[in-house]
Amino acid sequence: TTALKNDGTVWAWGYNGNGQLGDGTITNRNTPVQVSGLTNVTAIAGGDAHTIALKNDGTVWAWGYNYYGQLGDGTTTDRNTPVQVSGLTNVSAIAGGGRHSLALKNDGTVWAWGSNSLGELGDGTTTQRNTPVQVGGL
Repeated sequence: TTALKNDGTVWAWGYNGNGQLGDGTITNRNTPVQVSGLTNVTAIAGGDAHTIALKNDGTVWAWGYNYYGQLGDGTTTDRNTPVQVSGLTNVSAIAGGGRHSLALKNDGTVWAWGSNSLGELGDGTTTQRNTPVQVGGL
């Protein structure tokens, strides 16, 4: 479970086998711990075992399970602390799918990354993406 405090910090607790608590460990926690190095957050969204955060500067950060590239950092390596999603700026909203992630930019375009076996990234393919691609037709 993940929570955003009104001071812009993010806190998490529960299962942590893939680093999804973002505290630099894979230790399960039964009380909240602060997500490492993350401040000025305005929104959070979660998937099955990953979390994404939107900072007030329009950048997106992600941590946790990354088998499908849903962290958007160009790898499929699990991360137990936040990493910046590659190439995304001027983001105004985020959403997390089970194995993929989404961002709405200030210019009205939508970007997606992660699993795409069912076409969930909307780029006209079923190719998995570990960095954001623009959703077509929006």
